[in-house]
Amino acid sequence: MKRIVIAEDEPIACLDLSETLKELGCEVVGTAADGFDAVELCRQHRPDVVLMDVNMPVFDGLSAAETIIEEDIAGCVVLLTAFSDSDIIARAQRAGVTAYLVKPVTPKMLLPAIEMAYSQSQRLRESREETQKAKQKIEDDRKIRKAQSILARTRGCTEDEAYQWLRRSAMDKRMPIAALADAILSQDERENIVSVVKRRLIEKGYSEEKAYRCIASHAKANRITLEQAAGVIAERLGDA
Repeated sequence: MKRIVIAEDEPIACLDLSETLKELGCEVVGTAADGFDAVELCRQHRPDVVLMDVNMPVFDGLSAAETIIEEDIAGCVVLLTAFSDSDIIARAQRAGVTAYLVKPVTPKMLLPAIEMAYSQSQRLRESREETQKAKQKIEDDRKIRKAQSILARTRGCTEDEAYQWLRRSAMDKRMPIAALADAILSQDERENIVSVVKRRLIEKGYSEEKAYRCIASHAKANRITLEQAAGVIAERLGDA
């Protein structure tokens, strides 16, 4: 049973659609008289389908459809329009609308349009998810390679040995290897800013001990971390 939100500003047309959908075995979870309310209903109910009239007050149907699809708060959007307009159709397709119906809508055309729109939307969603997974894998691999290099440098081992250490540690901690790599990169970044600021202070005539005390004293006085203190001093030195 499909859960449906109807966005139609004509009360009689909205009632007719609602009754027809119920007869077709669908559940109408909400009706809206403008695009703004349609978006809010979708945020609340996460329906499978939104039947969206194009011409509505406050927030037009196409703008509402774009928001719903962008926020991914409904399975799909089916536009209802009084006439076929190529500009409207083109904009709807760019937004991700998967079907449209020209009024008057009959029961014979309604259910097939809903099923087609929902199926196509699911395929598009699966395709987007696969693309996102591929992008995430590339980003994870990049982080792991950078973490390998840092470990190889700091531990005095080969990158292959560094990867094996990463793998074992991730298993021991029961966390994804990419998450462990991300933590190593974050720690290295924090340590780097302290080192950079120490070096700049030394260049200005500080001893190494005095440079460190300067950062530590600022951190203690302001109740912040060493890294945060180094960042503040870096700004004063003109490094940020």
